[in-house]
Amino acid sequence: MNTEFEFDVALSFAGENRAYVDEVAKMLDTNGIRHFYDSDREAYLWGKDLIEELDETYKNKSKYCVMFISEHYANKRWTNHERKSAQERAFNDNKEYILPARFDDTTIPSIRGTVGYIDLRNLSPENFAQIITNPNYA
Repeated sequence: MNTEFEFDVALSFAGENRAYVDEVAKMLDTNGIRHFYDSDREAYLWGKDLIEELDETYKNKSKYCVMFISEHYANKRWTNHERKSAQERAFNDNKEYILPARFDDTTIPSIRGTVGYIDLRNLSPENFAQIITNPNYA
């Protein structure tokens, strides 16, 4: 477990995909992976300026960002804000930070088609959480 960052991984997703991501978050908890998942942080986020707080979380507080890409993800203001913060971090660090996971083949601005991803279409949340738990990422 890396203590340089507050979170081992930040989860960026559209609300329509919450059921799947919720199961992933539960498994990460079980495996001791420190993660940012908005539902787990409701009390902390209450009253905060979410533009600033989410920018800080996706840009500076997390070792990695798992981006759950879907048609819904592409069209949301908040996910676009999270994505832009994560992309700024990836650009500044010039190394792998964004870990794409796809529910479908939706194109996301600035995420090249040549970037490796995990296809979630036939992968259970539990199995995906095990991939995240891999020591190379946690």
